[in-house]
Order: sequence, then C-alpha cells, then structure tokens
Amino acid sequence: MKKLVHRFKTVPAVSARTSFFALLLFSVVACADAGTERQTERKPVDRNESAEVSDKISSLSDKILDKPNNPNLYISRALAYVDQGMYNLALKDVDRAMVIDSTVSFFHAVRGEILFTSGELRGARLSLEKAVEYDEENTEALLKLGEVNFLLRRYPEAVRAIDAALQVNERLAKGYFLKGYIFKEIGDTAKSVSSFRTAAEVNPEYFEAFMELGHIFAFRGDSMAKDYIESALEINPNSAEALYHLGLYHQSKGEIGEAAEVYENMVRRDPNAYLGFYNLGYLYLTESDDYATALAYFDTVLTLQPQAIDAMYNRGVCFEELGDEEAAAEIFREVLKNDPQHTLAAKGLSRILE
Repeated sequence: MKKLVHRFKTVPAVSARTSFFALLLFSVVACADAGTERQTERKPVDRNESAEVSDKISSLSDKILDKPNNPNLYISRALAYVDQGMYNLALKDVDRAMVIDSTVSFFHAVRGEILFTSGELRGARLSLEKAVEYDEENTEALLKLGEVNFLLRRYPEAVRAIDAALQVNERLAKGYFLKGYIFKEIGDTAKSVSSFRTAAEVNPEYFEAFMELGHIFAFRGDSMAKDYIESALEINPNSAEALYHLGLYHQSKGEIGEAAEVYENMVRRDPNAYLGFYNLGYLYLTESDDYATALAYFDTVLTLQPQAIDAMYNRGVCFEELGDEEAAAEIFREVLKNDPQHTLAAKGLSRILE
C-alpha cells in the first residue's frame, strides 16, 4: 500500500476580514497632523517603561487635584492608562474629560480607539462618528471609522469614511491599504490590487501592502508574486512571514532547491519558525528520501509546537521508511489518540498491521 505523507504546510485560507483583524495595531497619538501619516507599532512595555508610566499616572493625578476642570489632564491620564492596558480606567477619564467639554473631536477619537481595542466595535463606531461630526477633517478618526465599519461588514460606509480621509490628505497610504482589504473581502480583486499598489507607491516602505500583493499574485500562480514578496523582504529582511511565503512560492513552482534555501534562511533568522522546519522536513522526506534528516526537522517542530499533529504523523512515516515499524505504529496510534479523524494515520497503522 502506498505510504502517504501529510503535505507541506501552507497558511490556512482566511477571509480578508479575518486576516485584517490580526494586522490591526492600536495606536493613539496626542495630536493629528493632517499632512503626516503615522504608522506606529506598539511595542511591549518593559519594566522600566511600566514604572515610568506609573510615575506619569501619579503625577497626572496630582495635577488633576490641582486643576480638576482641565479636560486635557484627564485625556493625558487616559492615554497613560491605555499604555498600562487599563482600558476601563482610561474610558472613565475620557468620559470625565467629555463632561467638561464634549465638543473636542480628539476626545471622541480616543474613546473610539479604546473601545475598538476592547473589542466593542459598535461603541467605537458611535464614538468615531462623533469625532468626525466635530471635525470632518480628522483623518485618523476617519480611517479608524473605516476599519471599524469594515469589521462590522458595513463595506460602503467603510469606503466612504476612508475616501473622506483621502480627500483631506491624498498621501495617506493606510487609506489605500484599507480599501485594498475591503475590495479583497468583497471579491473585487482588480480594485484590491490597484489599492494595494497605490499604498505601496505612496509609501514604498509599506511592508504589508507588498505582502498582500504577493498573496494575491501567488494565488493566481503569477510570477509577479515573487517580485512583491522580495520587495517586502527588502523592507524587512528578517520577516519570517515573507521568507515563508517566498519558500512556498518556489515550492509551488517545483523549485525545490530554492525553496529549501529560503526555509533554511528563515529558521536561521528565527529559530522558533516551526513552519519553516516543517516544510524542510517535508522536502527531505518527499524530495530527497533523506528520512533521518526529515525526522530531525519534525522533531524540532514538535519541540516548538508539541501539538503539531501533522508533524507527528510524518515522524511516523519517517520511522516506517527507516524500517522501524514498531515505532511508526506507536506514533500513528498517538496521532489517532489526539485526532481520531486523522485519515492518514489510520491508513498508516492499517498498512503496518496488514
């Protein structure tokens, strides 16, 4: 009976809406410059930073005692609470600020950002709409409103909000990027590609835009996928994501040597990149018949991801090919214990027990 190997790992297909949600970065800025786009990635707060934020909160609390009717102090403390992940306290301070002055667009925008981060999308939408009501040219509020409407599947409203921001400042690369996601979600690939390309033209350092273009063209089987992914790697040479997709591109084209070289580069740069180890194991198992090397790679995968059932199954195939059917049968049983519906493991066990 033919021995079946679980195929190499690809990234599971997800909707644009789902993948977009994973990319969203919460960023609150103290003021908005209509001529400048900000793409700020929040970094983990270390202990020293956390202590500084705590001191800042304490200092702001003292200032509030002295000037309890200054709304800006409440907003500043709210932003400090956000840095500590204390969203309920942050919301209370924003609400206190708006009791004093409810006409400031930025206050509503901050409230919308906090609700967004807390997963309260409908509340976020209402706050951001208020922010835009008080300042029609608040581009950050408009873009965030577009994001929220996108996640709520209010696609026409999302596009309108983003277009309004772009009318204020046509150099907002994030606006074109968001439109690319929306068009991707509704199945308009041509407009999606156009929007992502514009985002990359406006901001040649827009890593995510190049990656999205790479995904779209790879799905088409178009060689331009390689160009876009390599452009992303020029921006971030250490990106495990970009290296992985470049390896997948070569693998899909049957360029096994190139694929292996990319995966090796990937795991060298990121020793925790288990998908790179998995696909290297797959290549050694299926393309080189080097079962011992393949086994070592699958062992590494399981060290990093102990519940990686497919890596476990392929270890069984390696032992079977190496002539150790007892070890292979034990592994197939373990796979079926964890996943009773694992058809390949069931066939493998049956094959050995024949």
